[in-house]
Amino acid sequence: SKASGISRLSTLKYITHLEEARLIRRVFTDLKSVTDLQKPDKMYLDNTNLLYTLCPEKPEIGTVRETFIANQLASAGHTVEYAGYKKGDFRIDGDIVIEVGGQDKGFSQIAGEKNGYVAADDIESAYLSKIPLWAFGFLY
Repeated sequence: SKASGISRLSTLKYITHLEEARLIRRVFTDLKSVTDLQKPDKMYLDNTNLLYTLCPEKPEIGTVRETFIANQLASAGHTVEYAGYKKGDFRIDGDIVIEVGGQDKGFSQIAGEKNGYVAADDIESAYLSKIPLWAFGFLY
């Protein structure tokens, strides 16, 4: 809010309104108190259509993948949280960890996670704990 010259309270209100309008999606780590809602760990545009429309150049593929997964899971009624640094990209419904990447994405970031999965782009079928990214498009 300092860089924009807008008060912190106004910035938080604007962000809340943008999320309510389904233009952005805030992703938090652990929501244990009201103060945890003030600063999201990650913030995405709500869907990939907005991402491609608003980016003057081709958007970063990792951001596109993460935006897609967050949108599809949240739209299907799942709770989407940030899993934490080096613990995967998302924690779903409190107990499933998903790491998002390309076809060569390994399992190192979700090693030790009982319910850890890789959502991989550019693969056609699931193998072990690696699920094709496109399959998340059928969650509606």
